[in-house]
Order: sequence, then structure tokens, then C-alpha cells
Amino acid sequence: MALLPTAELDLIKRDLQAIVRDVTINTSIKYRQFTGATYNPRNQENTTSPYTDWSGVSAIKGVVTDNELSQATNIQIGDTKFVLMQSGVSNTLSTSDVVVESGSTFNVKQVKSDPLGIAYVVYCELG
Repeated sequence: MALLPTAELDLIKRDLQAIVRDVTINTSIKYRQFTGATYNPRNQENTTSPYTDWSGVSAIKGVVTDNELSQATNIQIGDTKFVLMQSGVSNTLSTSDVVVESGSTFNVKQVKSDPLGIAYVVYCELG
């Protein structure tokens, strides 16, 4: 049994997409998803990039709240969080991934998904 009817989920997704893409509060990031490199032993080099890049992903950038600090295991004061639509990236996100925003690189420390499967909250530290 679904948590909400499909029509209501579609409305929530549309509203959240409008918020995340709001140019007054959002930022555009590059989400670098770790996929592993292919190693060529003959020339001892990686033949492909270990990352799949998702460029132009709209996200809301924020600071970690006290409530989040008390509920997380490895989140610290000074860490950054990005809220992004799950449809903006593909596959499962992990702590091997990287977020690039305005030339700054952030290492992913934790990823949480909302119960409806609409958005990710990605907790990062400046790399």
C-alpha cells in the first residue's frame, strides 16, 4: 500500500522541484558520483575516470542544524548540506562521491533520502 496516492506524490514532487530550482535560493552544483576506474596494467594507468559527473544539478545549500547534529553519527559543526532532487542524479549516492560548487570541492560524509524518495540531503565537509 502506498503512503500517498500517486496524484498527491506528483504534486509534492512538483512543489519541491520548484523550490530546489528557485534561483533566489538555489545553487548549481556538479555531483561527482564515484563509479570506479578501469585500470590498464599494461601502461599502469586508469583508462576511465572514476567518477560520473552530473553537471548543473540544482541544490539548496545550507548549514547543519543542531537537530541534525544530535541525530547523525559523523556530522560536525561547520559541515555543509545540499538538498537535491533524486531525479537530478542517478544510482545510489555514497560517501565516495564529491560535490563541486563554485570551484570548491566537498567530500560527501552522509546521504539521507526522504521517506517519499523525492529528495536527497547530502552532508559534506569542505575538501
